[in-house]
Amino acid sequence: MAVVMGYADRRSLRAGETIAIKVSAEGVESYTAEVVRLIAPDVGPPPHAYPYRADPVDSPANGPHPARVQPLVLGSYVEGVTADAFAGRAPFTVTLRLLPTLLSGGPRVLVSTLDGGRAAGVEIALDDDGTLLVEAAGPDGPTRWRSALSCPTDGWSALAIAIDPADGRVAASVTGLPGHRLDPAAVASDEGRLAGPLRLAPGSLRLAAGRDADGNPAGVFNGRLERPRWLAGWSDEAERLALCRLAPDRAAPRPAVADWDFARAIDSERAVDVSGNGHDGVLHNMPARGVTGSLWDTGEIDWRANPAHYGAIHFPDHDLIDAGWENDFTVTAGADWPSGCYAVRLSAGEAEFFVPFFVRPPAGQRQADAVFLVPTCTYSAYANLTVRITGQWNELIHGRLTVLDETDLLLLSHPGLGKSTYDNHTDGSIVLYSSLDRPVTNFRPKGRIYKFCQDMLIIAWAEAAGFDLDILTDEDLHREGGAALAGYRTVLTGSHPEYWSTPMLDALEGWLRQGGRLMYLGGNGFFWRTAYHPDRPSAVEVRRTGMERIWAGGAGEQVFSSVPEPGGSWSRVGRPPQMIAGVGYITQGFDASAPYFRRPDADNPRAAFILEGVPDRVIGDFGILMGGAAGYEIDRYDRKLGSPAHALVLASSGGHSNLFDLMVGSIVDILPSTDPDAPDPLRADMVFFETPGGGAVFSVGSIAWSGSLGWNAGDNPIARITANVLTRFNDPAPFAMS
Repeated sequence: MAVVMGYADRRSLRAGETIAIKVSAEGVESYTAEVVRLIAPDVGPPPHAYPYRADPVDSPANGPHPARVQPLVLGSYVEGVTADAFAGRAPFTVTLRLLPTLLSGGPRVLVSTLDGGRAAGVEIALDDDGTLLVEAAGPDGPTRWRSALSCPTDGWSALAIAIDPADGRVAASVTGLPGHRLDPAAVASDEGRLAGPLRLAPGSLRLAAGRDADGNPAGVFNGRLERPRWLAGWSDEAERLALCRLAPDRAAPRPAVADWDFARAIDSERAVDVSGNGHDGVLHNMPARGVTGSLWDTGEIDWRANPAHYGAIHFPDHDLIDAGWENDFTVTAGADWPSGCYAVRLSAGEAEFFVPFFVRPPAGQRQADAVFLVPTCTYSAYANLTVRITGQWNELIHGRLTVLDETDLLLLSHPGLGKSTYDNHTDGSIVLYSSLDRPVTNFRPKGRIYKFCQDMLIIAWAEAAGFDLDILTDEDLHREGGAALAGYRTVLTGSHPEYWSTPMLDALEGWLRQGGRLMYLGGNGFFWRTAYHPDRPSAVEVRRTGMERIWAGGAGEQVFSSVPEPGGSWSRVGRPPQMIAGVGYITQGFDASAPYFRRPDADNPRAAFILEGVPDRVIGDFGILMGGAAGYEIDRYDRKLGSPAHALVLASSGGHSNLFDLMVGSIVDILPSTDPDAPDPLRADMVFFETPGGGAVFSVGSIAWSGSLGWNAGDNPIARITANVLTRFNDPAPFAMS
């Protein structure tokens, strides 16, 4: 069966700039590339959705290309440097602390200089049951010692191994580190011999992985490693046990060939060697940093306050932050290309895959008064979401059987594509980092209506209604700050702008204070704090706390490793969504959407322009997203969380099913109200308010809003309200504060 997949080296470019497209095609000799401008997603037939529209664009990239299969190399590890120091016949001792989390499929490598052909080097690993193994290249090929020692998966251990390459002697000691456990601390030693003399020729040292015949990572360790050291000289049992007891924040008692202190440069992709010999390592596929180590005593919950307690790195065998594929061809944006959503459509027989990208106007030459902010940060957080397919609770929260499409099946058939920040690694640890630097199956204009498809419904409406929109991505806003919004009167969000970095939120808030106008056309927006890694600017980091317990990180691990900021929601750091959008997330439900019902504030003269031509009491009892304009994930006005006192609540949804009761964001919001006339707390609110500086905010508080815009070919109250607001917001006349 033919399969074609690809991705771009970045998502955003201007006229004259070039992106590289990386492709892997299976089962075919060639594939076809076609650059298209995406206008409307393929979500269903008219008249209740705009017809699919992907306009061809002239490009030298169009046409057939030779196919090749590019590998997906999974697993995180540390690559050391090539050095004579790890070779020769001199005895040495390796020490480290470790917390294995999954040992099946072993051996799982701790330290290795063994080459892919097993012709030179040494490797220290754990077998499926935690048994310590040492393998090396001997005079007649590989030689292995299987010890009588083991390291459990339910706690930290310290390990010291002495090796004499001249005669093959090996001796090891293991001690348990119970911490706050009441288990007895195991202490054991063992000795053995490899067939010597060992061949330890110069080679690259790896931590947490070995090598296969092609040099790719093999036997990737699942778990945490702390303070690996390669020390000069043989250690007897007393010395080994002393090394096991040596705290990782203490210097070694003998000269070190290499001494990697993972408590250093936690916000980088480096493993710092403090021996003075310059053997820094490079982290591959972003293993988790800022995680607790063996010294953590609950006294601090921020790695910045006591880095020694966070001197571990967590290595999963399923990490993939960047596929690292080679370029197949490039696409250069033409000077006549309007700002908008584009894609390279890859096809081979019945196989099809889209690689979306976004074209901005030339610098300093905006083409419209309004700009659509593409939530690429949120796309990254959800990239290759697997739990939606495999989660045991999917049917419960959806109220129906899980329905799969072709892209879901592609993800299941290619688990090497990596996971989203809502998924777990094979060892059960939560995925903390994600990016679009790999094929992403749920970032496309076809198939199940999800994220990018939902946002394209807004683009399709604007095109059909005659509104010009420039395009800006989250990554642009993060890098450029408020300058990216300069000159624009109106910002339109996507349907689910959930993840925001501090520079992004600061830029939007500052622009609003200067008179900008915000149309928040979604739900569950401005919710989670996110960080972009300084060494890898396309990689996002997510650390959830609070109500999202199934996706929460470990105890004491709520601070980003990428930037010196706490993770969690924006509400937990005093900047709830209500402060910027007037509404904030309350609940979600995926069985049926509901309409809005007009509220008394709708008759306020300040809101007359919004509801002009919409006299209905019931608004939005239609839509392709579960039959209504208010659903999926919904937000409401809440004065105590920062909704402006002068904001008008124009309409509120009602009649949601009891599935919405399952995912309430705050138990306080479902306690019985003392006001019998109070609206249902589980609701979406349509809100409007003016801001200092002559600006304004209009919020709909619902992801499903976008699915109602195209109903009846765009002739409907939801589209009319949206057009009314955008027309007035694009008018330079300032708004007066109430």
